[in-house]
Amino acid sequence: MNLFPRTGDCLVADPSILWDTSFHRSVVLICATEEKSPMGFIINKPFDFTLGEVMPEVNKDLPLYYGGPVDMDQLFFIYKDNEQRLDRSKMIGEDLYFGGDIDTALTLIEHGQLGHHNCRFFLGYSGWAKGQLEEEIDLGSWIIQSPKPQTTFFDFPTEEIWRNAMIKKGGDYRIWADTPDNPNYN
Repeated sequence: MNLFPRTGDCLVADPSILWDTSFHRSVVLICATEEKSPMGFIINKPFDFTLGEVMPEVNKDLPLYYGGPVDMDQLFFIYKDNEQRLDRSKMIGEDLYFGGDIDTALTLIEHGQLGHHNCRFFLGYSGWAKGQLEEEIDLGSWIIQSPKPQTTFFDFPTEEIWRNAMIKKGGDYRIWADTPDNPNYN
């Protein structure tokens, strides 16, 4: 088993991360692992406002996601596309890309080629200093999953992504899939 995530892997928050408001029941898609200082985006925590509310030039009601606690004033995006790749984007999985030319992305959104079915925009990102993530993995805070295919999270409601990861892990983790967000309410 790989003890350090690779680009395209997901970090699934262990149920023990109960009181961490940033990462409780989070699934983080790893987009870069340069020098063992990984960065990625929480793919299952939408804000209560849309991209159009942050960028008035966007006339579509695209959800905006909390990517993580770092650089909350920065906008990032990932997308899947098997026909075209945006300039300056980085491949992170099969037909899955991080970033790229924002003007082209906005044009594709206007024409319906990018949308909630194949694109996610984030405010902020999740990042770790060198050695920090290894420590958290050693403590059991994260479960590394290699999604196959990597883009299936676009097909599920966001509230099901962490739950599905618990079911996939199996064993005692299946119990957590159906517990309330706060186990004290059980």
